[in-house]
Amino acid sequence: SYIEMEKRLKVFVYEEGEPPLVHDGPCTYIYSIEGQFIHELEQGSTPFVTNNPEDAVLYFLPLSISKAVHSLYGPGIREWAPLHRVVSDYVQVISTKHPYWNRTNGADHFMLSCHDW
Repeated sequence: SYIEMEKRLKVFVYEEGEPPLVHDGPCTYIYSIEGQFIHELEQGSTPFVTNNPEDAVLYFLPLSISKAVHSLYGPGIREWAPLHRVVSDYVQVISTKHPYWNRTNGADHFMLSCHDW
């Protein structure tokens, strides 16, 4: 039930990384849900966020794919390698610094990607 979810669902947001690729996302125009979601979780204005990773059920990687695509690519370029490298490097930082990724091989981790690329 929703009431049970409110009691049990806790999301930990990683602090690693710097804007513009991490902790920031577009808050206007077509991909704004990505930025709004990151902002809502990072402001702690939702009862689902916890500052204690031991209490978390899910772990959020606040990496903005929209910002990464905008920063890494020019018009018409669609190589996967640069984007793959950014995501892989971020996961490497998280998995090296924290034990939570390694407990489930990332199965309880998520990121939001809103684009049509």
